[in-house]
Amino acid sequence: MKVVTNKEDWNDFVSDHGPRSGAFLQSWEWGELQEELGHEVSRYATSDARAQLVEHKLPAGQTYHYIPRGPVSKSAASSSDLLKLLADDLAEDIFLRVDPVHTFSTTDLNLSVKNTKDVQPSATLITSLIQNESDLLEEMHGKTRYNIRLAEKRGVQIKIGVEDALGAFVDLVTETSTRHGIRAHDRKHYEMILKHLDGSDNAPRAFLTIATHDGDILATAMCLDWNGTRTYLHGASSDIKKNLMAPHLLHWKLVDDAKSHGLTAYDWWGIAPEGQPEHPLQGVTRFKKGFGGEIVASPSTIDLVIKPLWYRAYTFMKKFK
Repeated sequence: MKVVTNKEDWNDFVSDHGPRSGAFLQSWEWGELQEELGHEVSRYATSDARAQLVEHKLPAGQTYHYIPRGPVSKSAASSSDLLKLLADDLAEDIFLRVDPVHTFSTTDLNLSVKNTKDVQPSATLITSLIQNESDLLEEMHGKTRYNIRLAEKRGVQIKIGVEDALGAFVDLVTETSTRHGIRAHDRKHYEMILKHLDGSDNAPRAFLTIATHDGDILATAMCLDWNGTRTYLHGASSDIKKNLMAPHLLHWKLVDDAKSHGLTAYDWWGIAPEGQPEHPLQGVTRFKKGFGGEIVASPSTIDLVIKPLWYRAYTFMKKFK
């Protein structure tokens, strides 16, 4: 196992071996973003696998490391081998949290493996852009096509790649999260995404899109282009003029624009897993499924326990909090 210090080499490997959804989380630039947000980041590799780790500090001088959507590897066995090496190297951590790409046997790790709340979506919807426009429309639910036409007819305007829309984006995200009782990131998080994922030197490119009508901003989205995929990372919609169906037109324009730029997939980044009707993402899942696409499932987040006693204390405090 070695530490990797070459950005181009790292991104090339992740691009070639990364998962269909969420590979950007292992990009060098995502690590730089995490560093500016106050985390230490380390990048390890074997000949067949790589993992970018984000350190999280806990009370009493304790820590854990998190691998978002990794390790990136040529096989499940390669991922397992790298995790064994990392667990040995991180002997002072309470646990190692992993969003696995592969489903692999955990019995070889010689560690207790605990399921935990998903950090990244374990299920998503991916629309293939390797088809013509009429086929994309035909794949949609009839009501979605109707709402797209209605928004166009009523004069909703879509602006893709707006550089001065961060304030409006944050305001609308805050309004939406308050309305639905969910937690949103602070402004700095979104600022760092736009700053570090700027598309330079083959880096992921993040950008904002807004839907407007007579000066009112009705919907907004933060998307990210990398490695042939456009990912709908964050978004929000206003409570006014909902009858104009602005979010439907916004996403259709984003899909069509991604196709015109040669991208091959649109990742809706998170839907409710199958068989979970009470999942909090059920509402947004109905909206996303209206556009068609293929459901793609990933293994759920797991904790590899390094210090069992400390881990029991950690989980107890989490429940108490």
